[in-house]
Amino acid sequence: MKKILSVLGILAVAGCGGMIKNQNGSEYLTQLDAEPIGCTFLYKLESEVSVYDADDARRYLENRIADQARPGNAYWITSQRTRPNEWVIFGPERAFILVANVYDCPHPRSQRTARDGGAATIAMPVYEQSMPQYSGGYGVYR
Repeated sequence: MKKILSVLGILAVAGCGGMIKNQNGSEYLTQLDAEPIGCTFLYKLESEVSVYDADDARRYLENRIADQARPGNAYWITSQRTRPNEWVIFGPERAFILVANVYDCPHPRSQRTARDGGAATIAMPVYEQSMPQYSGGYGVYR
């Protein structure tokens, strides 16, 4: 009986990942890998959330950005750390603390950053990459 309960407990904890869902259009935000070039800095935002997964903490930050009065369309995580949750019996053992700069960029999907030396990096959605492209002559696809 104890083995069955322990297996059920492990499955319950493992199933807690991916609990935070995108809200208010936060799935359209672009995460940058460095400070962008040519964007307008809007504000700095710090979020703290007790979750099991780092992706849930990032999604929580995106939802917080989307809820702001000036949400912006791109963000750069400048700092991330965890701290232990004290006196926790059930639930996450640590809290994720993310600090991000939020920007308004003219072209967030193909934004130049300081990391890549100012060269534009293009983030193409998956559906555009998988579609055949018409080359313009006699029904030939590439």
